[in-house]
Amino acid sequence: MPRPPSSYPDFAGPCDARLPEAALHFRQTQSPVLTTAKYLGAINVTAWLYQDKAGNQGVQVNPNTTIAELIRQFGPAETPDAETGIHSEGKAGEWFRLRPEFQVLQIFSERIPCWKMCGPLLRAYFPGVPWYYHYNRRSWIGRDGKVIKYAADVLKSAYGL
Repeated sequence: MPRPPSSYPDFAGPCDARLPEAALHFRQTQSPVLTTAKYLGAINVTAWLYQDKAGNQGVQVNPNTTIAELIRQFGPAETPDAETGIHSEGKAGEWFRLRPEFQVLQIFSERIPCWKMCGPLLRAYFPGVPWYYHYNRRSWIGRDGKVIKYAADVLKSAYGL
């Protein structure tokens, strides 16, 4: 069973355990399995708890699409600054945009949503919905300003791998 994740805001209630479990299950059932250091570092998985109008709950899981995958599919971008992957939170947000009958209750992302794109997206389109995460790069920086742990190391520990 994965460790309980951190929350945003800090005072949010506990994360529904189904969310990190769904993210780990997704990693374990892919081919290849996404639990090696390579994939833990390259892939971010998000799992969102939602409810339909009848009160039934479900979990939607989305991985990010890496830059490497986009280059394989479409070739390199015209400029280096345009080479960015598709964030898992953006993919999930679009999934829910197309399904307005679902109400998002909680959002789990293995990494804290980025401040530049995903954080603003979640605050604008899912206000009041708490976020949960295992890895926050800022929380793993030593006093010397250097990163002391990488996402893969944190996720390996959080998932008990």
